[in-house]
Amino acid sequence: MATCILFWTGLGWWVATMLVQWITAALGRWRRPSEPVRHGAADFSIVAPMVGSLDASKAYVTSLADLSRAGAEVLICVTTEDDEAVGRIRAGWPEATILVGSDDTFNPKLNNVRKGLEAASRPIVALCDAGIDLRHSEIAAAAAHLSDKVGLVLALKAGDRPTNFAGEMECSYINGHQARFLMAADRLGMPVASGGVTILARETLQRIGVHQGFLNYLADDYSVVRMVRDRLGQTTWLARVMPRLLVGGRRWQDVWRRQVRWGSTRLKLSPEVRALVLFEPAIGWLVSGLALLAALLAVGVAPTWLALAVVVHTVAWLSAEAWFLSAHSLPFGPRAWAATLVREALVPVLAVQAWLGRNRIDWRGTNLAAGWRPGRDGAAGKHV
Repeated sequence: MATCILFWTGLGWWVATMLVQWITAALGRWRRPSEPVRHGAADFSIVAPMVGSLDASKAYVTSLADLSRAGAEVLICVTTEDDEAVGRIRAGWPEATILVGSDDTFNPKLNNVRKGLEAASRPIVALCDAGIDLRHSEIAAAAAHLSDKVGLVLALKAGDRPTNFAGEMECSYINGHQARFLMAADRLGMPVASGGVTILARETLQRIGVHQGFLNYLADDYSVVRMVRDRLGQTTWLARVMPRLLVGGRRWQDVWRRQVRWGSTRLKLSPEVRALVLFEPAIGWLVSGLALLAALLAVGVAPTWLALAVVVHTVAWLSAEAWFLSAHSLPFGPRAWAATLVREALVPVLAVQAWLGRNRIDWRGTNLAAGWRPGRDGAAGKHV
């Protein structure tokens, strides 16, 4: 009796988790129908916060300059005049508009961004993560989804061109894992948010209180999504397009700390998000594979067949991710397969570290968890 229960429980869990893997891939492959482009470059205010020289890469500054020359209002935000980003920007784009100043909210990013959000004067405002290859065609295609019903559109970034294994791990987290689950949840109508490009009408931005709309939750992107949904009664969508983030080389400790920080941050959001984070290890490749092995061991399967089952399980699991990525023209070569397996094996470790670190969420030297106070105002910035 016990053997029968173990077999069917293990097999059932394996089937359920494999279905989750393939269903999220299928949902993530589905793209919303494209809408006619209604906005030219001159309709956009691009708010681009930067900290340090790494944020002001030559490729990123060039893409911002190209948008400006096409007619967009580009507002680069830094906290101090001696920030290393300023010199890098001026070297490649002397006439760039740079806003300098810092507020005193719990969120360092919003301390930098507020002046840009308030200075934005065009009908459509796009808040961008640093380093993204911004193209007018992609931003315009994403903004085409905005309507009376859709108040905000997020264009998820996609990691591109990693040059070492740590960079491949970064892409594995951004592309195959986060993007897949976020797109699947979005297609089911759930509120989702992540880094990339946040696009909304200036009127909508004003209605949610400009910068205040980003401060009601610990994560600014999740906060603005919930404000548009809860306060304005509109929905939010992920865009069809995925702007590329040039990953290049990464340090493993930076990649890991970023994932721990994001995990800890999600644990500070709504109860449903927290539940999903805690449940994630149970539906990963490792636990799913162990459930299959337990089922087969319960009925006395030989070691050779156990090894074959592990191989089949792994190939089927990774094939779902490769299928998802192919729909977005993202590569999935041998090194990416290896990075995905490492990522999946570390899921339980990541969950534990995220839980232990939920009260110390470090973002560039600031403990976000300790300072989070919804609704606090900061000070305005100035031009340079």
